[in-house]
Amino acid sequence: MALVEAVLDGKLRVSEAYRDRLATCTGCLACEAQCPAGVPVTTIIHAAKEQALQEAGPGIVGAAIAASLRHPGLMRSLAWLAPVALHYSGKAVRGQGPGVRGKRVRSAECGVRSDGGTGRTTKGRVVFFPGCAVRYFQQDIERASVEVLGALGYEVVIPDGLVCCGRPFVSLGDRDAAGDLARKNTEVLASLDADAVVTACASCGLTFKREYPALLASSGGKPVRVIDIHELLAGQLQGLELAADPVRVTVHDPCHLGRGQGLAGAVRDALRLVPGADLVEMEEPGRCCGFGGVMRATHPALSKEIGGAKAGDIARTGAQLVVTGCPGCRMQLADSLRRAGSPATVLHTVQVIEAAMRNAECGVRNDGSETAALIK
Repeated sequence: MALVEAVLDGKLRVSEAYRDRLATCTGCLACEAQCPAGVPVTTIIHAAKEQALQEAGPGIVGAAIAASLRHPGLMRSLAWLAPVALHYSGKAVRGQGPGVRGKRVRSAECGVRSDGGTGRTTKGRVVFFPGCAVRYFQQDIERASVEVLGALGYEVVIPDGLVCCGRPFVSLGDRDAAGDLARKNTEVLASLDADAVVTACASCGLTFKREYPALLASSGGKPVRVIDIHELLAGQLQGLELAADPVRVTVHDPCHLGRGQGLAGAVRDALRLVPGADLVEMEEPGRCCGFGGVMRATHPALSKEIGGAKAGDIARTGAQLVVTGCPGCRMQLADSLRRAGSPATVLHTVQVIEAAMRNAECGVRNDGSETAALIK
């Protein structure tokens, strides 16, 4: 904050060192949560990045990230480079299975229909917004989300034409690009007849809720209401039959889900309904894992240091399974645990629900082997 003030007062120039300091912000919102005066630190940092971009340009890394995110086709083609760009192992970046394709998806495997296999009237129609991390890297989260929503009785639609939510551009200071993406997504989502728009990415959800009102204000646009999948699951999971072997579980609260949206409790509420889930809290479950989106690509050493501390917190719980509500956090935690030599597996909340649901609904076995396979 002192550096930003000094630049605004003309005491410092927008130098490479100054821009580098701004780029080390993970966007974890911890400073805002702790500030007794309620200073909007993240908003100020984003504004400072915007000023720096206007004065000095995007830089090589920023330009490369922006180019790929502006064009979904290019992003899809370059997805195999993600481990290199993010300094991760390929296994950490990519999920454990295929995603889904097509505009309309109905759960069919093991006889699970979009009405949950009960024959009751469909509850409604929901649009699923995957976001870049899920669509290109963590496609198994997309598949699990569709399966669980279908089992709850929803028809799930994944429309064409969706683009990046714009969070990376906000982090880079390019609000013009972020605003353009916000308008494109809003146009697509507003044109659909749906009861809810749902995302399984904490950062996408926070961007829609916190950034879109300001990004769309200049064009007079009105943001579409987007909810995190944990909000839709709340109070609805009791109707599902779930089965799983006992497993020791700990929860990592994504910064953008816990501090950003106040949904840390929703993850635990869902896990408490899974038979055999022995929930053990780690020390400071809401402490940032160090992913930070763009920050991971620009400052990998710092990101790894933060991630290493998180891996230590997880290891001390003795948990076999780490559950989180953010695909970015999942990648970071998986890589951090790998480097620490931990055998723990990291899954999104909906993947745990899907595995337990399959054990019960397929009627093949109720020994928790589906969950066990995911953990392995």
